[in-house]
Amino acid sequence: MSSEPGILKSMNIEVAGYTYTVNSSDIADFLTACEAFMAIRGNEFEIMTQTITDTIIDNCSDKLTMESLRPQLKFLREVGYLLNGFVSNMGE
Repeated sequence: MSSEPGILKSMNIEVAGYTYTVNSSDIADFLTACEAFMAIRGNEFEIMTQTITDTIIDNCSDKLTMESLRPQLKFLREVGYLLNGFVSNMGE
């Protein structure tokens, strides 16, 4: 935890009996890196993950079935939702 009032450096969350540490400086570094090549305000993360999903679907091999891609596509959807949550309170 930071010594500065109101600044949270990390926090622990529990999911399915496992404890994970979320580090705000890692999130800030990620957002800064993303700003170098894309807009991050609004729903840009969801648009990016949807674009990736569409590209995968449109260009997948005939050997791949939608059922085999379903976990990856659902993961991308959830990643877009998570990343959008990182920037949802930026006061646009």
